[in-house]
Amino acid sequence: MWLLLALAGQVPARPAAQRPGQMPTLPLTQLDDRALAADLDNRAFTLTFAQPVPIKDVLLLLVRGTSLSVIPDPAIGGSFIGELKNVTVRQALGLILPPLGLDYTVDGGFIRVFRRQPETRLFDINYIATQRNGDASIGTAGVSREAPFARVSSATSTDLFADLARGVQTLLSEHAAFNVDRKAGLLQVTDFPERLDRIAVYLETVQDRVHRQVQIDARVVEVELNDDHAAGLDWAALAQTRDLAAVMAALAVQGKVSILANPRLMALNNEPAIIRTTGLTVSVTPQIATDAMVMLSLTPILPAPLTAEADTLARVADGETIVISGFSRDREIKERKNTGLTGGWFGRSTVITKKRVELVILLTPRILNTSS
Repeated sequence: MWLLLALAGQVPARPAAQRPGQMPTLPLTQLDDRALAADLDNRAFTLTFAQPVPIKDVLLLLVRGTSLSVIPDPAIGGSFIGELKNVTVRQALGLILPPLGLDYTVDGGFIRVFRRQPETRLFDINYIATQRNGDASIGTAGVSREAPFARVSSATSTDLFADLARGVQTLLSEHAAFNVDRKAGLLQVTDFPERLDRIAVYLETVQDRVHRQVQIDARVVEVELNDDHAAGLDWAALAQTRDLAAVMAALAVQGKVSILANPRLMALNNEPAIIRTTGLTVSVTPQIATDAMVMLSLTPILPAPLTAEADTLARVADGETIVISGFSRDREIKERKNTGLTGGWFGRSTVITKKRVELVILLTPRILNTSS
């Protein structure tokens, strides 16, 4: 065995031999805590072991020349081989003991070393114990098998308790145990303290994200275009507008605006929600990022008079407005008009005109709470 011990600090000088009967100048009950802390944290040394050395012998070497005492549990065992350079007593203990399944406490000038024991900790899971599923499929209605078509399907399944259980498993040690109580909203874990601390950080991060909430203000607008020959809205005038008031003003320039519905809903992060009005259904799932941006998975479906469907992902800043359009149709408008004198009688006839109508969906997400 080869041992190298190099101290960066000075070893306290040994007291002169005392005469028989002479009382020590500093009783144990009066040890200076500052001196103990200095011995534990301020004295740097280097240890090198080319061959395995029993851990009890290593502990004695760590406190040699200090005012500290080490008390190992008789049941501990194991050996150490390696080199520690410029470390303090506390750092050496933190490096040597955990791989051997050991831990220590400091009580005054005494360092007690013992075998590490797992602890049990309870964690709150503040979430509804239900599994939610959302599904949207477009591109299938009214399409024959021979005609070409495109299909988009999206599904969202949320089971937070199952997801947490899988995440916690990756953080546990080999002999740990855990249990999820859905009804009580509790997670019980038995493992070593540092593992429990990792799980606490993981759960705090997860719950911060799942508790984010967004308010979605929806507005379903019908625009009867001024230009009967227009194919649809002029998006050049709308492209630069993101504010809801500005969008409405730009629409009013192009035609008569009628608000068909103005629903509002709340949605949690990555949870599906449904907006349904007369003649229109919109499935929306928000993903709320830490940079005040919201990703929306949108599926609007207009069943009548002609089926119109869409599926899209959109990323928008908090408070900005998403405009979904392209749902156009012709509307027949009947008007009674005076036709003048006919055969000595004044008559009225029904005149039918066609108007181009555009349906527009405006969604404005507003983030309600983010703690990151």
